Amino acid sequence: MVISDADQYRQFLTSLHRDESRPAALNDIKNLLSVKPANEISAVIRNVGIKEIVECLNVPDKTQFHLTCEVLKLCCEKFELGGIIKNYTGYFMYMLRHEKSCVRQIAVDEVTKVVTSDPALLPVPQYIDVFVAVAQQIIDKDVSITNKAILVASNLPYEAYPKVLDEMKIALEYDSSSKCNAFEVVVNVASKSQDLLKLCADHQYFTVMVSELDTDDVLYQLNILELMSRLALTPHGINHFVKTGVLKRVSELVTALPNNPLSMLLTPGYMKFFGTVAHKYPQEIFTKYPVLMNLMFDTFAIQDQATLPIALDTLGFVGSTIEGKLSLAGLGSQYTQGVNAVAQLIRNGSTEIKVRALHCFASLIGVDFGRPLPRPIDHRVTLMTREWFRTLSQSPMVTLLEICKNPFPDIRSGGFTLLDAVCQHQWGEELVARTAGFIEYLLDRSVHYPKELKEVKYGIIRRLSNSPAFDESIISRLQLYVQQGPFYPETEMQVATEEAN
Repeated sequence: MVISDADQYRQFLTSLHRDESRPAALNDIKNLLSVKPANEISAVIRNVGIKEIVECLNVPDKTQFHLTCEVLKLCCEKFELGGIIKNYTGYFMYMLRHEKSCVRQIAVDEVTKVVTSDPALLPVPQYIDVFVAVAQQIIDKDVSITNKAILVASNLPYEAYPKVLDEMKIALEYDSSSKCNAFEVVVNVASKSQDLLKLCADHQYFTVMVSELDTDDVLYQLNILELMSRLALTPHGINHFVKTGVLKRVSELVTALPNNPLSMLLTPGYMKFFGTVAHKYPQEIFTKYPVLMNLMFDTFAIQDQATLPIALDTLGFVGSTIEGKLSLAGLGSQYTQGVNAVAQLIRNGSTEIKVRALHCFASLIGVDFGRPLPRPIDHRVTLMTREWFRTLSQSPMVTLLEICKNPFPDIRSGGFTLLDAVCQHQWGEELVARTAGFIEYLLDRSVHYPKELKEVKYGIIRRLSNSPAFDESIISRLQLYVQQGPFYPETEMQVATEEAN
């Protein structure tokens, strides 16, 4: 007589009640789940249940416990997305709060799959307790669980957040790591819309974040600044910071940095924060919060090697937009000295600083970064960028050609990035045309470059191939290069090899 899958499964579950037969029964269930098609065995599990399996999570034997986890994981895999949570919500709530992390991991993983695929499968009214329980796992000691909990809590339907944000406040009673996890969720949620930001603000999360900047824990403070920088990238986020006095509070903390024994560690975090904000709203930051700009320019003045990299990145980020360039130029001598410092670092800095300075200079001079530009470009930008480029050296194009020939890949790549920025201007095209040997160097395919650099060089040549700065013979050579593509010799060699074979 053939025993049905349901009867077999029921027999195995019954055997789980006896200590001596439990290991064999768990293995029997595992084997049954492994070999049966999902649609068949899920119906069996749904009809018979998993109560006896879940009860095995409390056995003292470690081998049996881990085997039980394997079986439960297989049970989850046999159901359609979200199915096992719907059928066994109570057990899932138990698993989410289990003392053993591997049990919590199974439950969190299942909720994560649903929320990241189709949250509508778990309607908020019926499953709000599941969402709250997962969100509270941001205080878990297991990093893999906290990461999944952050992901779930950051991507719930709007109607879940009034309760989730309220219940998630438990994290604010724990250590700095748990608080940061809560702040990360809040920033992820608030970044999505003005309504969600208001909801987060009503729960006082931002008030707590700003108050936590007074901590002596440097890493914690830097993490908060990083999260605030992310929210400041959104229009409603920065508006909230302005209206609620957050920017003013940050500027006060920057003013007090010289008296802080940890200032050298904190300065990069504050610089990155204000750079993020100034990128979006340069004129407002320069006018209302000059202390933030002074923080960056002071770094150039004292040539502090520890903070120079972030200062260069910040200046380049702020100056990459048209509004940023005009606002920087409006600072007058302070900015002029900053540009001169960047040029000096390109000439005399260490390799790392030189590369950072080249990319910074390229951001200050370039105007075509994939964003819509006014046509024609403001003539002030044309005049300013030409003057800034002249600070590179007495013969800036000769210097740039030497940098593009530099044997160190990172420096050479930075040189081509700057060349691309220069060639975005008519004055740059004309300088290339007048610099002896520059076009010949660009057109020389015998020089070895990595793939990325070949593509950058090709983009430069394609731009120059339409320039009125060159005579017809040069234009013909440039256009031929463009027609042949960035990898022409490699293509020809490959074709020749294939024909020979």
